[in-house]
Amino acid sequence: ESRARARPIDHALFGAVILIFVVHALWLAGVSEDAFITFRFAQNWVAGHGIVWNPGDAPVEGYTNFLWLVLSALALSVGLDLPLTSQVLGFASSLASLVLVHRCGLLLGWSPQRSLIAPLILACSGPFAAWAGAGLETNLFGMWVLCAVYFHVRFATQARARDLHLGFASLVLGALTRPEGIMVAGVLTLAAPFCLGADARRRLGRWPWAYLAIFLAYFGWRWLYFGYPLPNTFYAKTGGGIEQALRGAHYAGLFALHFLLPWLPVAALAIPIPLRTPAQLRTRPLLPLAAAIVATYSLYIVAVGGDYMAMYRFFAPILPLVALLLAATGVAAMERSPAHPAVLIAAAFGVALLGSLFHSTPLESRFVKEQELMHGNYRGIELERWYVARHELIGRFFARYGQPDESIATGAIGGIAYWSGLRVQDTHGIVDPHIAHRGRSEGALGEGLPGHEKTDYAYVFSKKPTFYIFNRKLFPRPFPGLPSLTPEVDPLVGRDYKVGSIRLEDEVNEEAGYFAFLERRDRKQKSGNEPAAGR
Repeated sequence: ESRARARPIDHALFGAVILIFVVHALWLAGVSEDAFITFRFAQNWVAGHGIVWNPGDAPVEGYTNFLWLVLSALALSVGLDLPLTSQVLGFASSLASLVLVHRCGLLLGWSPQRSLIAPLILACSGPFAAWAGAGLETNLFGMWVLCAVYFHVRFATQARARDLHLGFASLVLGALTRPEGIMVAGVLTLAAPFCLGADARRRLGRWPWAYLAIFLAYFGWRWLYFGYPLPNTFYAKTGGGIEQALRGAHYAGLFALHFLLPWLPVAALAIPIPLRTPAQLRTRPLLPLAAAIVATYSLYIVAVGGDYMAMYRFFAPILPLVALLLAATGVAAMERSPAHPAVLIAAAFGVALLGSLFHSTPLESRFVKEQELMHGNYRGIELERWYVARHELIGRFFARYGQPDESIATGAIGGIAYWSGLRVQDTHGIVDPHIAHRGRSEGALGEGLPGHEKTDYAYVFSKKPTFYIFNRKLFPRPFPGLPSLTPEVDPLVGRDYKVGSIRLEDEVNEEAGYFAFLERRDRKQKSGNEPAAGR
């Protein structure tokens, strides 16, 4: 690492970067709807039902964040507030990434001042700030990826056994946090001879095999416990052809447009970037290794069809590595400072940072076209907050109105399941293997909203749910008539269900009106419960 001693002013500047991140993350903070899916699994696990979605059902891997589930269950078991605790863990992971990104700059030989560039980029990144406080494992996984790269590179350059142990521990914890961790481990292993050198690969010894043994043990337990080699969410969300890849490419292109394009002026000032020989690259292997992981992970995002949630959630785990690569172009521009006035370089940096921060402000909605099949940037944050508040309101209503043996069928399962405590049937297959494997989409898979394309209404209503939620709006008057679902189930719905309406006050979203849902006609309402006006 750089031997230049940090001055008090350098520590103060790093503190300012941390402050920028904290303010940014608090501005965008809000527990996401998907976080409540993990919380529901944690509730049932702690209650002694196993890793199940509904008590008494078969286990289902309706999550992709096992370590986060473990941490959530531990928090519940000691009586902590789970949504708040998950946000604290996300913030702590993000702060650790900021510190580690700064250390990566020093490892690259940058001065303490130039090593502040990557943390500043990360602090100004909307996706990194938004998913720090969203209650999910996103930034924890990104921290493990960054740790793995940092410690492997430090081991390759300084040959300290402790770094090797920490690097492989990071890979193991990353794979337990998200399935993509095994992909990162594979990229790191394959790139080691080129980025770290043959000698470093030799010194890795048996550790790759030890990692593989641990992962296979975990993989085998999962397969035996859940009955499938991959998470149920994978089967529910993927399976499309070219349409799915095109949607993923569109998603990746929008991310590049919104968060990489502003750095084009900085990159232009860095041209020409001196070419490095393989031997020269091995003296500073961190950047090529980061580039290999970013490229592979980006192709994976394209292949699975991208995501719909706000602020490019799928790209958030690799943002620390992206920040390092962008910072490297800035350092290269500074190294060419005799060719460019310092004020020009400062202006390019200012444009890049403000271009990133712009998407975290209400101004974004005035100048950016609303994206299809995606919640968007700041508007997406607002929309996610709206949904979570509405789902809590609906969930708490059913906690009062429903009975312990009753069930709800809905396409929005997280918050409603967590707050209602009732059995919940998922109409899109995230926690239902039948729909995940056999459900169909209206059009080609990849043309609709990611994770919301597959369904099987005949199967859903064959399970006779007590309630079916067909909307989340509040209407000015009770809903007239029955909604139309599909021709195959509409006669059954007309025979067995009625529309119930209840007036609700949504204080968070500052709305009020009638919430409408389907209710079985043969349902026996418990005495003293508030009635739903239905027809």
